[in-house]
Amino acid sequence: MTAKTVSLLVLATLALSACAQPVPAPQPVSAAVAAAPLDRLVAAIEAEGCVLSNANSGAVQLRANLRRDDLRQLVQQLASQKQVESITTAEGPAIRLLSNNCI
Repeated sequence: MTAKTVSLLVLATLALSACAQPVPAPQPVSAAVAAAPLDRLVAAIEAEGCVLSNANSGAVQLRANLRRDDLRQLVQQLASQKQVESITTAEGPAIRLLSNNCI
């Protein structure tokens, strides 16, 4: 046998012995906490730099897992709570989120 063949046999034996080790039983995890739609939207806007614009509205919508109508209603809710302000960016009109993470 050549050295290459011996090293391949040793590696194969080690690989098989690694597979023979007992695998611990999976541990149950707690149920995922379902965040409220408004909280998901705030987190998504924060992740996009605290600004919601036409350029990133699709990304915010996907990240927050919202439909277009839900997004519109929640933005109106944020506006009524004075948690957003209107701004103008290079892409056009947008809103800036006013939260603890966005100043």
